[in-house]
Amino acid sequence: MDAAIDPATGLPVDLLDFAPDTSVYEAMVAGGPPAWLDELRLDTGGAHHHMGTHATTLDGWLLADEARDMELALRSRLLDERRDVVHACPAGAEPVAAATLELVVDWLDEHGIPYDPPDPAEPPLVAAGRLVQEDLCLMIHRDGAWHLDAGVLCFPTLWDLRDRLGLATPDVHERVAHYDEIEQRVDRFFDRLPADRVVWRRNFSVKPYPHLHVPVVKSELPTGAHSVGADGSPYWLRSERQTVRRLTDHPAIVFAIRVQTVPAGVLRERPDIAAALGAHLRGLDAELSDYKFAGSDLHVAFTGWLDEIAADR
Repeated sequence: MDAAIDPATGLPVDLLDFAPDTSVYEAMVAGGPPAWLDELRLDTGGAHHHMGTHATTLDGWLLADEARDMELALRSRLLDERRDVVHACPAGAEPVAAATLELVVDWLDEHGIPYDPPDPAEPPLVAAGRLVQEDLCLMIHRDGAWHLDAGVLCFPTLWDLRDRLGLATPDVHERVAHYDEIEQRVDRFFDRLPADRVVWRRNFSVKPYPHLHVPVVKSELPTGAHSVGADGSPYWLRSERQTVRRLTDHPAIVFAIRVQTVPAGVLRERPDIAAALGAHLRGLDAELSDYKFAGSDLHVAFTGWLDEIAADR
C-alpha cells in the first residue's frame, strides 16, 4: 500500500515526525540573513557546465553552528529508528568508514567542539553520523571507477541511499540534469584530488517545507498549484554545502553534505539576492526546471514573489 501523503507538504506522513525544530533556524536569522546566501551560484544560462568548486583549508571541511544540538538529536533519532534507510556500509567499505570516523573525531578535537565519545560497538559511520551535522558518503575507487559504496545519509534532498549504493558516479547522478556534460570532469577531478585537500561547492533549492529528512524521489511529490505568502511562507531556501576530501591511506573520498535551510522571508532583507535568484529561475532550461521542480509551478509563484521584493530595492 502506498504511503499516505500530507497535503500541506506533499511528503509521506510517516516523515513528518522527523521535522526539525524550526524555531532554532528562525532564531539564527533574527539578526539578519545568513552569510552563506552570498555563496550561492546564481548564474543565468550555462551554469550547469561548471562544477563550481572552491578550495578551502582542512578547518573548513565541516561546519558547526547554533543548530548543532537540535540537528544531532534528530540525526540520532533517525539512526536509531530508521537505520536501514539512513545508513549502509558493506563489509568491503568498513576500513574506509573507520578511517572516516577517525577524521571526524580529529576534526572535532582540533576545533574544541565537545562531543560524546563514539560507542565502539556501533558501526563507524553510525558513530560518525551522531557527531557532525553533515551526511557522509564514501566514494571508493574500484574496478576502474569511483563508486558510492557506503554512507550515512540522514538529510537527503529527494534521494534514497538504498537506491544508489554501489553505483558508479555517473549512475549515482543519472537523474541530475546535465550531469552528462560534466561527468568526465568530475571523475578526473576525483582522480587528481590530492590527499587531505578539501574543496567545497553549494547548490540550492526552494521547498514548501523545512524538513531535512526527505528520502523520496521527485516523482512522489505533488505537482498542484502553489502560492506564496507576503512573508515568503510556506517556503524555505535549502542549500547543500558539499565538501570533498580524499583519504590518505585508502583509495577513497569522503563526500560530506551539510544541509542549511532558512525561511524564504529572509530574502526581504536581501533584495539583491532575490533579484539574482529570480533571474536564475527564469533562465532555467526545461531539463533543469523539471529536475528542480518536478513539473510543478512552484518556481512560477516563487519567482513572482521574488520580483516583488526586487522591485522594492
